[in-house]
Amino acid sequence: RAPDNTILDGYWQSEKYFKAIENLIRGDFAFKYAIKGKNKETGCKIKSTNSVSIHIRRGDYVSNPVALNHHGLCSLDYYKECIHLLSERILNPHFFVFSDDIEWARQNLTPSYPTEYITHNVQRGYEDMRLMSWCRHNIIANSSFSWWAAWLNRNNDKMVCAPHKWFNNPEKNTIDLIPDSWIRVDL
Repeated sequence: RAPDNTILDGYWQSEKYFKAIENLIRGDFAFKYAIKGKNKETGCKIKSTNSVSIHIRRGDYVSNPVALNHHGLCSLDYYKECIHLLSERILNPHFFVFSDDIEWARQNLTPSYPTEYITHNVQRGYEDMRLMSWCRHNIIANSSFSWWAAWLNRNNDKMVCAPHKWFNNPEKNTIDLIPDSWIRVDL
């Protein structure tokens, strides 16, 4: 146990850090406020379909050369491969796309299944995380935000597609980053 007023700094994206207390962590990360408005409407669609969240992170990965050099971007081919993989395994998938560059997503990612581009949470990213965690399945970016959304997904039968390459530097050890049950996709 850490002393009071301890600050822990990190991304904490290995469930091996907290697997033994998973239920406690899920409880601590539960959304405290009732969902309402457009999010409630979207949440109802998510819960009534074979929902798959797709998280596309671009923002600073595109505009900040340091972030781009460190992380790199998930390619359009990566997202297409994940959609293909899941659509072969899920009956009637319904995709919900979340991104900090939704216009790029609309122009470049057009699955041949029902798809909704979530645009109403511009200054409320936590609401996007809540909605992504409610989806039955997840396609994530190399981003701690989408990692946590997928991990918080309580569907015992969830399929999560994650990029095999998390960082540009192949020397970085990511062996514990992706849970064993998730599908690592190259591209």
